[in-house]
Amino acid sequence: MLSLKLSNYKIFTFMAQNYTSNPSHYFKAYKSNTDRAPKKKLIKIKNDINKRQLLSKLYKNFTINNNLLCFNKNKKPVGQKIVIKGNVTDTSGVPLKNIIIEIWQANASGKYRDKNDKHDATIDPNFYGYGVTKTNNIGNYKFISILPGAYPWNNHKNAWRPRHIHFSILDLNFFSRLCTQMYFPGDFLLNDDPIYNSIPKEHRNKVIAKYDNKKNKISNYLTFNFDIIL
Repeated sequence: MLSLKLSNYKIFTFMAQNYTSNPSHYFKAYKSNTDRAPKKKLIKIKNDINKRQLLSKLYKNFTINNNLLCFNKNKKPVGQKIVIKGNVTDTSGVPLKNIIIEIWQANASGKYRDKNDKHDATIDPNFYGYGVTKTNNIGNYKFISILPGAYPWNNHKNAWRPRHIHFSILDLNFFSRLCTQMYFPGDFLLNDDPIYNSIPKEHRNKVIAKYDNKKNKISNYLTFNFDIIL
């Protein structure tokens, strides 16, 4: 899990210029992280005005709004249907519009639509597992998906990843892209997950979405709220 330059989250909190809530780059229990974690001092990247101008054009022309993760049109994927919604604001509480949000996830059986996924589980032909959208004028976003399944991995004996959804959040500052994971409440697999446990204990609950079905207007769907402050 990477969490970069985040500030105060309602659900996912990172204080501006204060990285005590971030997981360390190297976390011994997360074995595949051993070789990937940087060993030298990080290099500060200066803002490139020209790149920022190019990104402005990208945001202006960005029209994809694939917030439905169904792969085949008019065919429903297997699994519990869910709504993921939230609001994106800055540290002053001002809603941020046109923030590009991507998510990707495993299907209900814990299988990614990826040829490199060796998990002995079924591919759902009606579920793509990827969606992208932009926040609206008041900073809101929404995805309609299914509850992802847990899956085994080779980090340690009998290791299983808890249910989670990957998030990529990108504003005009390309170098401040956030890649992280959203977890679900009540998942007992969180206790043994090294990625989740790499987060300082006092901040772990902030990466868990909140169940919020009171405002849900879609029958047979569960709703989870995940607010973001950049």
